[in-house]
Amino acid sequence: MDNIIAVDHSGCTGCRTCEMICSLYHFGICSPSKSAIQVIRREKGGLVFSFPLVCRQCDPAPCIESCPVEALTRDNNGGHISLNPDECTLCGLCTEACPLGCIDVDPNDMELVHCDLCEGEPQCIPACHASCLQLVNRGSRDEKGEITHITAILKQEECFDHIPKRRA
Repeated sequence: MDNIIAVDHSGCTGCRTCEMICSLYHFGICSPSKSAIQVIRREKGGLVFSFPLVCRQCDPAPCIESCPVEALTRDNNGGHISLNPDECTLCGLCTEACPLGCIDVDPNDMELVHCDLCEGEPQCIPACHASCLQLVNRGSRDEKGEITHITAILKQEECFDHIPKRRA
C-alpha cells in the first residue's frame, strides 16, 4: 500500500468538510486545529482560491528522518506514516522538517497532528463533495517536483503565508 492523497485544487470550493471529517474521525471533535488536512483559502478581488493541503507521505520522509526518538515511522507495508504518541516528545523537529507544513502540534492540547491516511481508508476523500481528493498509488511520482509545484501555486496565489512552519 504505497498510496497518497492526490489533490485537484481546481474543484475545491473551500467548504472545509475534509477538515471537519478528519478531526472528527481522529479526535472526536470538529476542530480545524486537529485536522491533518488544511484548506488554504484566500479571497482576492472577489474570487476565492482554495487549496486542500495534505501530507505527501514523502519517501524518504523528512519528518521521520528528523525525529530524534523515532516516534514517527512508516508502516510495515511501506505506506502511511504512523505516530507512536507515547514516544513523541513534541519537540517540533518534524514540523520544521516538513517542506509544506503538513505536520503540526495542536497548541491547545499539545498533540501532534499528522496524516496517517486513516490507516488506509482516508475519511476526507468520500466526504469531499467536489471530488478533488483521491487516493492514488504513489508509483513513480516526482515528489520533490510536486512539492515545488504546490509551493509555486501557493506563492502565486499569495497563500504561502498561511502554511504553518512554511518553507520559502
